[in-house]
Amino acid sequence: MSVQLIAPQYVTLGSTAILFCNHTVSDDLLHKIEFMKGEKRIFQYIKERKPPYIESGVDGAKLQYSKNGTTIKLHNVRFEASGSYTCGVAMTTPIYTAGAEPVQMKVIVPQDEDPVITFEKSMYLVGESLEANCSSSIAHPVPYITWFINGKEVDISLVNHYPHTHYKDGLMSATARLKVEVSELHAGQNGHLEIGCRATIPDFPTYHEQFADIRKAKVLVQIISAPDVTSSAAILVQELTLSMILCILSAMHEFIP
Repeated sequence: MSVQLIAPQYVTLGSTAILFCNHTVSDDLLHKIEFMKGEKRIFQYIKERKPPYIESGVDGAKLQYSKNGTTIKLHNVRFEASGSYTCGVAMTTPIYTAGAEPVQMKVIVPQDEDPVITFEKSMYLVGESLEANCSSSIAHPVPYITWFINGKEVDISLVNHYPHTHYKDGLMSATARLKVEVSELHAGQNGHLEIGCRATIPDFPTYHEQFADIRKAKVLVQIISAPDVTSSAAILVQELTLSMILCILSAMHEFIP
């Protein structure tokens, strides 16, 4: 017998989550199907019982079940409905019970806008320190911000994550600061530096998992090569030397009979 719970890992606040207990037991051998949230049984179907359903309910949602007991729907989910869900199936002959691997389900509020990048100026000299902030829109849970320079992820040592800003109804926004010294390599041939940031839920997806929510932003910053101080000084010395020579020649000419 194989049993698998098919359920979403992320579900939007106020929407409906469908949990399906997929099993290989034929109907004539089926005895019982149960759904659990954590250690609590939230629904039970026993085929021989009349009526066959026992519903305990779920905090943070209104539970609805299918006639054959394999599917439950959680309507109008709230944050309390987040948690670990699983299901189990029992046979009559032989007497055998198997359970599914649990699924962690989280109720989220996605971001409604792209993150915003702010910085002190839009033009920098090579060698200057560039500082920029990336702020996400409000969401739940708080988004995680990742910085990019010219499309490549920035080393975490260059990023400072600020404490989250809290709003009503459990919503939060995130801000992360980037500080990097601008180099010729950053500027490239076109003289521009592309700065981007990404705000995601969750912060780092687990194996076979995708981001539930992702928003991106990017800006272009003009990079100017620093003036060649050595060359400028050499030109100045040459000009001063020539001027001195001309002055000397002029003075000598006055004394020549």
